[in-house]
Order: sequence, then structure tokens, then C-alpha cells
Amino acid sequence: MNILYDHQAFTVQDVGGVSRYYRALLDHAAPDIHSHVPVVLSNNVYLKDRQHSRHSSFFPNLSFRGRFSLMLSLNRSASRRALRQGKFDVFHPTLTDDPYFLPEIQDKPLVITIHDMIPVLFGEQYPLTDLPLMSRIAQRANQIIAVSEHTRADILRLLPVSPDRVTVVPHGYTPAIAGPATLPEGYLLYVGTRQGYKNFDCLLQALAQLVRQPGQRSLRLVCAGGGWATEAEQDRLQVLGLTANVQFAGLVSEAELASLYRGAAAFVFPSCYEGFGFPILEAFAQHCPVVLSNASCFPETAQDAALYFDPQQPADLAQQLLLLLREPHLRRQLTQLGSLRLRDFTWGQTAALTHEVYRAAQEQPQPVLI
Repeated sequence: MNILYDHQAFTVQDVGGVSRYYRALLDHAAPDIHSHVPVVLSNNVYLKDRQHSRHSSFFPNLSFRGRFSLMLSLNRSASRRALRQGKFDVFHPTLTDDPYFLPEIQDKPLVITIHDMIPVLFGEQYPLTDLPLMSRIAQRANQIIAVSEHTRADILRLLPVSPDRVTVVPHGYTPAIAGPATLPEGYLLYVGTRQGYKNFDCLLQALAQLVRQPGQRSLRLVCAGGGWATEAEQDRLQVLGLTANVQFAGLVSEAELASLYRGAAAFVFPSCYEGFGFPILEAFAQHCPVVLSNASCFPETAQDAALYFDPQQPADLAQQLLLLLREPHLRRQLTQLGSLRLRDFTWGQTAALTHEVYRAAQEQPQPVLI
């Protein structure tokens, strides 16, 4: 079976979860699966070894006007040519932001992956979201991959597709090698962006309560991967009396992030909504106890390997964190359960289930656009 991926994730991202997902599918393809990635210019780190593409890097350390536009134009043209040649059995676009492929794919099977429905559910944060376009692409897809049952339920609720065309295929995970420790152990760790539905302020309020507890005054929170503190965040920290307790690490490498997980007393994920919760697996892999919001997909992903709290109740989060900080045996129990749960998420399994979706797409009747 010949699978055609496209350029989008590898053009837009130099590094990121979506392009890493497609690289994993490429790496774990079965012997009868042959993949093609038509990319001309890319600075994506997951294609850097050129095992799956014949592309050139394009001024990876420079940013200048017109750089991205040129990459986008050349890569889109390459993907269009591959579509028109028709030498594939299934087309799997790496993103669905650009509908360029709809006029080109003709009657070939289309598979799309939807990682979450955040742009629709939180439209105020994503004002450019085009729901009619998303609906049109979803209608045209022979098969849709959802990364969790929670995401599948949202897809069926929000998009005009039938249940028989939406299949759950969870992510896999390959542990990163941790670099040398750069911080004293015992901090709380937050990973990712901090706006809106991420519910970061709930964590700050909980921390403000925690540092008033005996022996916790010097407790620190380290924030990685979401950029440096904004002026509004600095003001908020001052109001809460947490200026000395919160550290922003900015962008970090995979090895640095793995080291941060390994040295943390707990990883905290207060978000009100996620499609899968990939950082949970990152924490499991580094034997880091996990404390999660009880919302969204989190109980599905972590099951019994985490502590949970009400995302609308900072006091509940503070109570769970205090319990974890004071009970070494509970931390050990959670890390053991996390290691066991991690075994359920392998890229080999993800790829095998994805190949079943490809075969189903070939057998699925051609969708009719409304």
C-alpha cells in the first residue's frame, strides 16, 4: 500500500508534536506500507536525517521577510504534483489548515487525523477557525483518526460525520534521554502554553495556598516550553506573593525537558481541555508523579496513574499536591503505575492501528459532500 503524506506539518513546524507524530508513523510503517513525503524545503528536526524525504534545509537559523512564504509555495506545489500523479492508495494530510488538496485528490481515499477540537470549542482564542471548512474536509474524509475517545465524542458532536468513519488511535511514545540536571530537585513542573483553557491561574492560586503551609514556603514552580513570563503574569505573581516561587524556563530541548520531569516532585496539568495529553506520557517516562485536572481526556489517558482535582477548585489542587509532597510512598506508587500505563502507548501499536484505518478507507464508499 502506498501512502502519500503532505508537506504541511513539516513546513509549519521546526519541532512539535504533530510533525513528531507523522515521523513516528513513517518510522514504524509495516513492510507492505510505502510512504512518500513531498517536501522541497524544510527545517523540521524530525526530517533532518532525510530518511523519508529528499529536501533541503532553508536558512534554519535566519528569519527574514518572505522566507516562510517561499517554503510554503514550493512545498505546496510539490504536494499538488504528487496528488495529480496519483501514485498512491491513500492520502493522509499532516494538517487540515490548508484545503489545497480537496480539488486535487479526486476519488482517492482520504484519511485525516484530528488531535483535538480546541479551535472550535475555544473560538474566542482561535478567531480564524473556519468551522464550515473543517466540516467540509471531515465530510470528504473516508476515515478520521481521533487520538482519544474524548476527542472522538467531540468530533461526532461538532462535525457532520458518521460514527463508522471515526476511529480512535492513541499516540505512542518514545522516551527522551534526560540531560544533566540543572535545578535542585523537588519543584512542581508545568509544561506548555499558559493562556485561556490551559487554566494556569488555577495552579498559581493553588501554589499561593501551598506556600502558606508549614515547610512549604520555599516550594517552587518551574514553567517550561511556554515562553517567558508576560507582564500580566508578573503582575499576577506579585499580587499572589509568588514572585520568588515561580521560575520560567522558556523553550527547552527534549533532553532538558526530560531532565526537568525527572527532577520534579510532581508534574501538574490543570488544563480544562486537551485532545490527548501527551505531556502525561513524558512525565510517566521520567518517573515523575502526575497531578491532573479531572476534565477532558485526562482520566482516559492516565487512568489510575495520577491524582485528580477539580479544575475550578484551586483548593482541591492544593490539597492533592500537599498530600503528594508529604507522602513519599504515594509518589513511588504513582511513578510505578505511570511506568505500567506507559506500556500501553507504543508507536508500533499506533502505526499498526493506523494501517488498519488506511485499509478501511480503501473499502469505504466515496463520501458525498453536502
